[in-house]
Amino acid sequence: MAFLKRVKKHWFSSVLYLAFSLFFLGACFFSANTYSAVVQAQRDITLENPVLDAEELVNGSLRLTFSIEVSNPTRFALHLYTSSWTVRIVNSSSQTEGTITLGTMYMGPTSFLNVSGHEAYTFEFESIVYEPSTLSNIKGFINYSASEGDDYTLETIPYENEFRFIGMIGEFQHEYLRESYLSDLVTIDLRYTSSEGTQ
Repeated sequence: MAFLKRVKKHWFSSVLYLAFSLFFLGACFFSANTYSAVVQAQRDITLENPVLDAEELVNGSLRLTFSIEVSNPTRFALHLYTSSWTVRIVNSSSQTEGTITLGTMYMGPTSFLNVSGHEAYTFEFESIVYEPSTLSNIKGFINYSASEGDDYTLETIPYENEFRFIGMIGEFQHEYLRESYLSDLVTIDLRYTSSEGTQ
């Protein structure tokens, strides 16, 4: 009873206190809901359907193509920050050249690539290997592998593809340098290596 009398006496303060309490409670709920949605998005956005094709051209060059899909089933738009692709042969037989790099490509933030919510985007890359020294190294790898019991051709070598996609969830604009802790929260960092699968 004394409490109600106090509330009536200080009704303005009580209403103000109640309004602020409801506002902060709502803000906390909204913040927690947004945070959990972003964390879930980091789990749900994935790399899928990697496809490599190797083809020997009529002029003796080697054509390598690679495609991989960034699947975004979330409601958030995803903005490309960087993406990179490298294809190589792991050449454990060589003491001087442990890997033979056959192609590499990079895309940066100036590409303005977006993956909308509930959509997917397929990255496609191509590399033509025509340098005689590199082709000679590949044939040396095939010959060495044959002596070890592996029957490879230019099309069947176990090429190693490495792909990395870094994107930002677009709904959360902030000062990327001053508020770097927020950058980590809204960053999607996806990696694929053909010898290991997606991560």
